[in-house]
Amino acid sequence: MIAHLLSPSGRLSRRAYASTLALFFGLVVAVALLTGSAFSAEDLGAAIDKPWSTLGRGLDAGVLSALPAALSVPLVVVLFATAAWAAFALTARRLHDLGHSGWWSAFLAVPGVGVILMLACAILPGRPALAAR
Repeated sequence: MIAHLLSPSGRLSRRAYASTLALFFGLVVAVALLTGSAFSAEDLGAAIDKPWSTLGRGLDAGVLSALPAALSVPLVVVLFATAAWAAFALTARRLHDLGHSGWWSAFLAVPGVGVILMLACAILPGRPALAAR
C-alpha cells in the first residue's frame, strides 16, 4: 500500500485520486479546526490553499511540541517530505491517466495553481488504456 502511494509510475483512476484528495484535505481541515486556525471562511480557504503550512502549524501546536527539538524537527521533515512526495507521485500517475507528462505535477508547488491542478485531475475523465500489441 505504501509503495503504491509513493510510486509515480503507472496510472491512477479519477475515483482513486479524488478519494485520496478528499482524505488529505479532510485531514487539513481537521487539523485547522483542532488547532483553532480556521474560525472564518477566509481562514479555512487559506488552510485549503496552503495545506502544508496548516499541517505544520497543527503539528507544531499538537503532539510534536511535547518532544525535544532534536527529535521533532527531523520527524516533521520526514513526514512532510513523505506527504509531499505522495502528492506529487499520485498527481503524476493521474496525469499519466489523462495522457500528460507526470512532470506537470511540479505545478503543485505553486500556491493556487496546485489546487487548480488537483481539481482538474480529480474532475477530468482519463483516456482509455492503449491496447496491448
